[in-house]
Amino acid sequence: MTERTPPSLPPTALQPAPCRILVVEDSPLNQMLVTAILAQAGHRADTANNGLEAVMAAQAGGYDLILMDLSMPEMDGLTATRLLRDLPGPAGRVPVVAMTADTEEADRIRCQDAGMNDHVAKPVDRALLLETVEKWLRASLCSGPPTSPSVGFGPRAAAAPEAAGEVLDCEVLAQLAQDLEADLLADVLRQFVEETRERVARIMAEADRAVLTREAHTLKSTAGTFGAHALYCAARALEMACRASSAEPDSAETGERGAADAVERLRRDIPRLAEDAIAAYRAAGYPV
Repeated sequence: MTERTPPSLPPTALQPAPCRILVVEDSPLNQMLVTAILAQAGHRADTANNGLEAVMAAQAGGYDLILMDLSMPEMDGLTATRLLRDLPGPAGRVPVVAMTADTEEADRIRCQDAGMNDHVAKPVDRALLLETVEKWLRASLCSGPPTSPSVGFGPRAAAAPEAAGEVLDCEVLAQLAQDLEADLLADVLRQFVEETRERVARIMAEADRAVLTREAHTLKSTAGTFGAHALYCAARALEMACRASSAEPDSAETGERGAADAVERLRRDIPRLAEDAIAAYRAAGYPV
Protein backbone atom coordinates (compact mmCIF):
# COMPACT_ATOMS: atom_id res chain seq x y z
CA MET A 1 0.00 0.00 0.00
CA THR A 2 1.50 3.38 -1.05
CA GLU A 3 2.01 6.09 1.55
CA ARG A 4 1.23 9.69 0.71
CA THR A 5 4.43 11.79 0.68
CA PRO A 6 3.98 15.25 2.21
CA PRO A 7 4.81 18.17 -0.12
CA SER A 8 8.38 19.49 -0.03
CA LEU A 9 8.94 22.33 2.41
CA PRO A 10 12.10 23.99 3.75
CA PRO A 11 13.77 21.84 6.47
CA THR A 12 12.83 24.28 9.22
CA ALA A 13 9.19 24.17 8.14
CA LEU A 14 9.17 20.39 8.36
CA GLN A 15 10.26 20.29 11.97
CA PRO A 16 7.16 19.39 14.00
CA ALA A 17 6.30 21.77 16.81
CA PRO A 18 5.55 20.33 20.23
CA CYS A 19 2.05 18.93 20.13
CA ARG A 20 -0.67 17.70 22.41
CA ILE A 21 -1.07 13.93 22.31
CA LEU A 22 -3.67 11.70 23.95
CA VAL A 23 -2.25 8.35 25.08
CA VAL A 24 -5.08 5.83 25.43
CA GLU A 25 -3.77 2.88 27.43
CA ASP A 26 -5.12 0.86 30.36
CA SER A 27 -1.69 -0.06 31.77
CA PRO A 28 -0.26 2.63 34.08
CA LEU A 29 3.19 1.29 33.23
CA ASN A 30 2.77 1.78 29.51
CA GLN A 31 1.25 5.20 30.17
CA MET A 32 4.30 6.17 32.20
CA LEU A 33 6.78 4.94 29.60
CA VAL A 34 5.08 6.48 26.56
CA THR A 35 4.41 9.85 28.22
CA ALA A 36 8.06 9.98 29.36
CA ILE A 37 9.28 9.37 25.80
CA LEU A 38 6.93 12.00 24.42
CA ALA A 39 7.87 14.52 27.12
CA GLN A 40 11.57 14.08 26.31
CA ALA A 41 10.72 15.03 22.73
CA GLY A 42 8.97 18.17 23.97
CA HIS A 43 5.38 17.05 23.54
CA ARG A 44 2.54 17.33 26.03
CA ALA A 45 0.82 14.01 26.69
CA ASP A 46 -2.49 13.41 28.43
CA THR A 47 -3.73 9.92 29.25
CA ALA A 48 -7.02 8.05 29.06
CA ASN A 49 -7.54 4.62 30.62
CA ASN A 50 -9.95 3.24 28.02
CA GLY A 51 -11.75 4.04 24.80
CA LEU A 52 -14.73 5.67 26.50
CA GLU A 53 -12.46 8.16 28.28
CA ALA A 54 -10.67 8.77 24.98
CA VAL A 55 -13.87 9.69 23.15
CA MET A 56 -14.89 12.05 25.94
CA ALA A 57 -11.45 13.71 25.92
CA ALA A 58 -11.39 14.02 22.13
CA GLN A 59 -14.84 15.65 22.12
CA ALA A 60 -13.35 18.51 24.12
CA GLY A 61 -10.87 19.04 21.27
CA GLY A 62 -7.29 20.29 21.21
CA TYR A 63 -5.41 17.08 20.37
CA ASP A 64 -3.00 16.82 17.46
CA LEU A 65 -2.65 13.02 17.64
CA ILE A 66 -4.13 10.06 19.50
CA LEU A 67 -2.13 6.94 20.37
CA MET A 68 -4.69 4.17 20.89
CA ASP A 69 -4.32 0.75 22.48
CA LEU A 70 -6.72 -1.91 21.20
CA SER A 71 -7.58 -4.20 24.11
CA MET A 72 -9.00 -2.20 27.03
CA PRO A 73 -11.88 -2.51 29.53
CA GLU A 74 -15.07 -0.43 29.20
CA MET A 75 -14.45 0.26 25.50
CA ASP A 76 -11.77 -1.12 23.17
CA GLY A 77 -9.68 1.01 20.83
CA LEU A 78 -11.42 -0.08 17.63
CA THR A 79 -14.87 0.90 18.91
CA ALA A 80 -13.49 4.18 20.25
CA THR A 81 -11.91 5.04 16.89
CA ARG A 82 -15.16 4.37 15.03
CA LEU A 83 -16.94 6.74 17.42
CA LEU A 84 -14.17 9.33 17.04
CA ARG A 85 -14.55 9.26 13.27
CA ASP A 86 -18.24 10.15 13.69
CA LEU A 87 -17.42 13.31 15.67
CA PRO A 88 -18.03 16.57 13.80
CA GLY A 89 -15.28 19.02 12.92
CA PRO A 90 -11.56 18.70 13.66
CA ALA A 91 -12.08 16.23 16.53
CA GLY A 92 -13.29 13.62 14.04
CA ARG A 93 -10.23 14.07 11.82
CA VAL A 94 -7.42 13.80 14.39
CA PRO A 95 -4.91 11.12 13.31
CA VAL A 96 -5.25 7.95 15.37
CA VAL A 97 -2.27 5.59 15.63
CA ALA A 98 -2.80 2.09 16.97
CA MET A 99 -0.28 1.28 19.69
CA THR A 100 -0.69 -2.40 20.42
CA ALA A 101 0.92 -5.77 20.92
CA ASP A 102 -1.50 -7.19 18.30
CA THR A 103 0.76 -7.11 15.25
CA GLU A 104 -0.61 -9.72 12.86
CA GLU A 105 -1.75 -8.58 9.42
CA ALA A 106 -5.38 -9.24 10.38
CA ASP A 107 -4.95 -6.87 13.35
CA ARG A 108 -3.59 -4.14 11.08
CA ILE A 109 -6.53 -4.58 8.72
CA ARG A 110 -8.95 -4.27 11.65
CA CYS A 111 -7.21 -1.01 12.60
CA GLN A 112 -7.56 0.35 9.07
CA ASP A 113 -11.20 -0.66 8.85
CA ALA A 114 -11.96 1.13 12.13
CA GLY A 115 -10.52 4.38 10.74
CA MET A 116 -7.04 4.35 12.29
CA ASN A 117 -4.22 5.98 10.35
CA ASP A 118 -1.15 4.02 11.37
CA HIS A 119 0.19 1.27 13.63
CA VAL A 120 3.03 1.13 16.17
CA ALA A 121 3.82 -2.25 17.70
CA LYS A 122 4.42 -2.87 21.38
CA PRO A 123 6.86 -3.27 23.04
CA VAL A 124 7.30 0.38 22.17
CA ASP A 125 10.41 1.27 20.20
CA ARG A 126 11.30 4.87 21.12
CA ALA A 127 12.76 5.83 17.75
CA LEU A 128 9.88 4.32 15.79
CA LEU A 129 7.28 5.90 18.07
CA LEU A 130 8.77 9.39 17.68
CA GLU A 131 9.27 8.89 13.95
CA THR A 132 5.59 7.98 13.59
CA VAL A 133 4.47 10.95 15.71
CA GLU A 134 6.60 13.32 13.63
CA LYS A 135 5.33 11.81 10.35
CA TRP A 136 1.72 12.60 11.26
CA LEU A 137 2.55 16.07 12.56
CA ARG A 138 4.32 16.82 9.29
CA ALA A 139 1.42 15.44 7.26
CA SER A 140 -0.97 17.73 9.14
CA LEU A 141 1.41 20.68 8.80
CA CYS A 142 1.88 20.22 5.05
CA SER A 143 -1.60 19.39 3.87
CA GLY A 144 -3.96 18.95 6.79
CA PRO A 145 -5.12 15.66 8.31
CA PRO A 146 -5.22 12.83 5.75
CA THR A 147 -8.57 12.03 4.23
CA SER A 148 -7.70 8.35 3.75
CA PRO A 149 -7.21 6.45 7.01
CA SER A 150 -4.94 3.88 5.37
CA VAL A 151 -2.10 6.09 4.13
CA GLY A 152 0.19 5.23 7.06
CA PHE A 153 -0.04 1.46 6.80
CA GLY A 154 2.95 0.11 4.95
CA PRO A 155 4.02 -3.54 4.66
CA ARG A 156 4.31 -5.32 7.98
CA ALA A 157 7.90 -6.07 8.98
CA ALA A 158 8.68 -9.74 9.46
CA ALA A 159 8.77 -10.72 13.12
CA ALA A 160 12.06 -11.98 14.49
CA PRO A 161 12.03 -15.56 15.76
CA GLU A 162 11.52 -15.85 19.50
CA ALA A 163 13.75 -17.80 21.87
CA ALA A 164 11.42 -18.43 24.78
CA GLY A 165 14.14 -19.89 27.00
CA GLU A 166 15.74 -16.52 27.75
CA VAL A 167 14.42 -15.01 30.99
CA LEU A 168 15.39 -11.42 30.12
CA ASP A 169 15.92 -9.69 26.81
CA CYS A 170 19.08 -7.69 27.46
CA GLU A 171 18.68 -5.64 24.28
CA VAL A 172 15.31 -4.34 25.44
CA LEU A 173 16.74 -3.41 28.84
CA ALA A 174 19.71 -1.69 27.22
CA GLN A 175 17.36 0.36 25.04
CA LEU A 176 15.27 1.33 28.09
CA ALA A 177 18.46 2.47 29.82
CA GLN A 178 19.13 4.76 26.85
CA ASP A 179 15.56 6.07 26.70
CA LEU A 180 15.00 6.74 30.41
CA GLU A 181 16.99 8.34 33.18
CA ALA A 182 18.33 5.85 35.71
CA ASP A 183 15.94 6.91 38.49
CA LEU A 184 12.92 6.75 36.19
CA LEU A 185 13.95 3.33 34.88
CA ALA A 186 14.27 2.03 38.44
CA ASP A 187 10.82 3.45 39.26
CA VAL A 188 9.09 1.89 36.27
CA LEU A 189 10.75 -1.49 36.86
CA ARG A 190 9.59 -1.47 40.48
CA GLN A 191 6.09 -0.56 39.34
CA PHE A 192 6.26 -3.32 36.71
CA VAL A 193 7.10 -5.86 39.41
CA GLU A 194 4.24 -4.66 41.63
CA GLU A 195 1.73 -4.55 38.78
CA THR A 196 2.86 -7.95 37.47
CA ARG A 197 2.40 -9.67 40.84
CA GLU A 198 -1.11 -8.22 41.09
CA ARG A 199 -1.91 -9.26 37.52
CA VAL A 200 -0.56 -12.78 38.05
CA ALA A 201 -2.81 -13.14 41.10
CA ARG A 202 -5.80 -12.09 38.99
CA ILE A 203 -4.82 -14.51 36.23
CA MET A 204 -4.69 -17.37 38.73
CA ALA A 205 -8.12 -16.51 40.17
CA GLU A 206 -10.04 -15.34 37.09
CA ALA A 207 -12.84 -17.59 35.81
CA ASP A 208 -14.21 -15.31 33.08
CA ARG A 209 -12.39 -16.26 29.88
CA ALA A 210 -12.80 -12.84 28.27
CA VAL A 211 -11.29 -11.09 31.29
CA LEU A 212 -8.49 -13.67 31.44
CA THR A 213 -7.72 -13.03 27.77
CA ARG A 214 -7.45 -9.29 28.44
CA GLU A 215 -5.22 -9.83 31.49
CA ALA A 216 -2.93 -12.11 29.45
CA HIS A 217 -2.83 -9.54 26.65
CA THR A 218 -1.79 -6.75 29.01
CA LEU A 219 0.81 -8.95 30.70
CA LYS A 220 2.19 -9.81 27.25
CA SER A 221 2.49 -6.11 26.47
CA THR A 222 4.14 -5.01 29.71
CA ALA A 223 6.45 -8.02 29.94
CA GLY A 224 7.64 -7.34 26.41
CA THR A 225 8.12 -3.64 27.13
CA PHE A 226 10.35 -4.37 30.12
CA GLY A 227 12.31 -7.24 28.65
CA ALA A 228 10.80 -10.12 30.66
CA HIS A 229 11.07 -12.34 27.62
CA ALA A 230 10.08 -15.78 28.91
CA LEU A 231 7.10 -14.25 30.74
CA TYR A 232 6.13 -12.41 27.56
CA CYS A 233 6.16 -15.66 25.57
CA ALA A 234 4.01 -17.44 28.15
CA ALA A 235 1.52 -14.56 28.37
CA ARG A 236 1.27 -14.48 24.58
CA ALA A 237 0.66 -18.24 24.51
CA LEU A 238 -1.97 -17.88 27.25
CA GLU A 239 -3.79 -15.17 25.31
CA MET A 240 -3.82 -17.33 22.18
CA ALA A 241 -5.00 -20.39 24.14
CA CYS A 242 -7.81 -18.35 25.72
CA ARG A 243 -8.97 -17.18 22.30
CA ALA A 244 -8.83 -20.74 20.95
CA SER A 245 -10.81 -22.13 23.88
CA SER A 246 -13.47 -19.44 23.35
CA ALA A 247 -14.01 -20.52 19.73
CA GLU A 248 -17.44 -20.97 18.18
CA PRO A 249 -19.62 -23.82 19.51
CA ASP A 250 -19.17 -25.83 16.33
CA SER A 251 -15.41 -26.14 16.90
CA ALA A 252 -14.12 -29.65 17.36
CA GLU A 253 -14.55 -30.77 20.93
CA THR A 254 -11.03 -32.19 21.07
CA GLY A 255 -9.61 -28.87 19.92
CA GLU A 256 -11.53 -26.99 22.59
CA ARG A 257 -10.37 -29.42 25.26
CA GLY A 258 -6.77 -29.11 24.14
CA ALA A 259 -6.97 -25.31 24.26
CA ALA A 260 -8.59 -25.40 27.71
CA ASP A 261 -5.83 -27.70 28.96
CA ALA A 262 -3.24 -25.30 27.55
CA VAL A 263 -4.89 -22.40 29.40
CA GLU A 264 -4.60 -24.22 32.73
CA ARG A 265 -1.02 -25.33 32.06
CA LEU A 266 0.07 -21.82 31.15
CA ARG A 267 -1.73 -20.40 34.16
CA ARG A 268 0.33 -22.68 36.38
CA ASP A 269 3.59 -21.65 34.65
CA ILE A 270 3.13 -17.89 34.75
CA PRO A 271 3.68 -17.28 38.52
CA ARG A 272 7.03 -19.12 38.33
CA LEU A 273 8.08 -17.22 35.21
CA ALA A 274 7.16 -13.91 36.84
CA GLU A 275 9.32 -14.66 39.86
CA ASP A 276 12.14 -15.85 37.59
CA ALA A 277 12.04 -12.49 35.82
CA ILE A 278 12.09 -10.58 39.12
CA ALA A 279 15.06 -12.62 40.33
CA ALA A 280 16.86 -11.98 37.03
CA TYR A 281 16.32 -8.22 37.34
CA ARG A 282 17.87 -8.31 40.80
CA ALA A 283 20.78 -10.45 39.63
CA ALA A 284 21.40 -7.89 36.86
CA GLY A 285 21.59 -5.10 39.45
CA TYR A 286 18.15 -3.53 39.05
CA PRO A 287 16.68 -2.42 42.42
CA VAL A 288 13.32 -4.19 42.23
